[in-house]
Amino acid sequence: MAIQAAEAPTVDAEIAAAAAATEALARQYFGDTAYLRLDTHEDHETGEESTVFEVHYCFGDPENDFERLEPLHEAFMDGYVHITSPDVLARVILKPIPSETE
Repeated sequence: MAIQAAEAPTVDAEIAAAAAATEALARQYFGDTAYLRLDTHEDHETGEESTVFEVHYCFGDPENDFERLEPLHEAFMDGYVHITSPDVLARVILKPIPSETE
C-alpha cells in the first residue's frame, strides 16, 4: 500500500505536466481558442480507469473539409510525440468543434 501511495503523486504530477504541455501545444497548432478537457475513460476489458486529454478546438467544417483537418492533426501529433512520454501518448483525443467562421 505504501508503494501505491508514493506512486500516486508522481503519476498525478506527470499527468498535470503533460496536460499543461498538451494545452500549450494545442494552442500553437489550433489557435488561442483551443482548450484541454481532462476526462476519465474506463478500459472495458480490464475495468481500469485512466485520464485522457481531450483537445477541443474550432474548425470551420470538420466533416467536409477533411483535406485541411488531416494534416493539422498529423502536425499536432508529430509535436505531441516529442513532448510526452509513451504512457501519456495514448491519452489524447482531438475534437474539432464546428465554428461559424474560420
